[in-house]
Amino acid sequence: MLRRMDAALVDAELDRLAASAPFRRAHRHLRFLRHLLALGRAGDAAGLREMALGVAVFHRRADQFDPRADSIVRVEARRLRGKLAEYYAGEGRSARVEFLLPVGSYQLQVRLRAPRALPEAIHLGRAALGLGTLDACQRAVQLAEDTLASHPALGAAWLLKAAALVAAVGLTALPAPGTMPMAREAALRALGDETLAPVEQAEAHGLLATIAFSHDRHWPEALARVRQAQSLAASAALHAREGWMLMFAGRFDAARQAYAAARALDPLSLNYRVHEGLIELYARRYAVAATAFDDVLSISPGHLVAQSLAAALHLYAGRVDAGLRAYRALDETLPALSIGLCGIAQAQALVGDAAAARQSLAALQRRFAAGTAPPYQLAMVHARLGESADALRWLTRAAELHDFNLVCAGVDPAFDSLRGLPAFGECLAAWGVGGEAVAPPIIPG
Repeated sequence: MLRRMDAALVDAELDRLAASAPFRRAHRHLRFLRHLLALGRAGDAAGLREMALGVAVFHRRADQFDPRADSIVRVEARRLRGKLAEYYAGEGRSARVEFLLPVGSYQLQVRLRAPRALPEAIHLGRAALGLGTLDACQRAVQLAEDTLASHPALGAAWLLKAAALVAAVGLTALPAPGTMPMAREAALRALGDETLAPVEQAEAHGLLATIAFSHDRHWPEALARVRQAQSLAASAALHAREGWMLMFAGRFDAARQAYAAARALDPLSLNYRVHEGLIELYARRYAVAATAFDDVLSISPGHLVAQSLAAALHLYAGRVDAGLRAYRALDETLPALSIGLCGIAQAQALVGDAAAARQSLAALQRRFAAGTAPPYQLAMVHARLGESADALRWLTRAAELHDFNLVCAGVDPAFDSLRGLPAFGECLAAWGVGGEAVAPPIIPG
């Protein structure tokens, strides 16, 4: 009899098996398999007799069925074994649970299969990716490519490459018109490996949802990918991806629920805490957001995303001097990133020092020309200067370059000065960006 702790895993595998090509239309064999599983769970040895099976599964009359003359149970058991073999040789090759019906027996066996061995470079790449730094992401990409040189069809290596590329784009906050399509190709190649475990398939679909959302701004595909991923495995990362998209759609309550689910599965993730703070920032609940960022920075003072969001929060909450100090410190610590300069320019505009703001803006434009600053940041500065036409022009450029940041525009307080303009709403709709007011919900709440 199956242990209680294994029931959910077994049921999930049975659902995947039922949806597979060998069993999708084999209703009789699926019914036979489910019945044998139920008997095994109940410890009902009597129900496994050929006579009992003929009556219960194949609708033979108890007063007329003679197993010696009617071989229906034996024949269908043989066919069921064939379908199980077909499934585990194909779609079920990476299944964690295996159903076995030994020849000469109707006692269904259920066993856990050992996970496949992976090259050490994959484990190292996953560890690097977990560090959450740009250098570590780039190292993960290199480890994936090194593995693919000798294992060109290994889905786990393609998946690592896709995940590292998407993470790197998120960390640099720069347009990635070439990188994100490369990540999409890698995720699709990962799904082409039939040995990829369901949880890894779910991760690949989750990455494709992120790419469809942030790069293509194509909500229907993002939604379809998320649903497909959820049908395979509900991981912390998948809940977080769902919450991330819901946040930018302005569906803050649903986003909070998604991140709460992510943190329930991975309570140690600092990134989830940061994103929970970002939800509150976009919801204009600045005190709650500040607490979230402070909590993360108290543990990891160098957390880049928490640092930049805490600095932005000062500006949004009207603490411009504090924001200016925070952005100057960020610019000194990480001069290669444009976020510090962008924040300095915004703060200068907000205190009315237009000359200094324009000087910083000119430096930011030079960085854009060099490929080290996203157009979204230039739009933010123009919005702070009250130059709505220029802000819209740079946002349009962000849309053209597939700027990863553009999905924020529908909820970002930096553009509150534009929200009364019909042109802004029209642009958001044309770009496929925004909250519920300008775009359909991405994920049903």
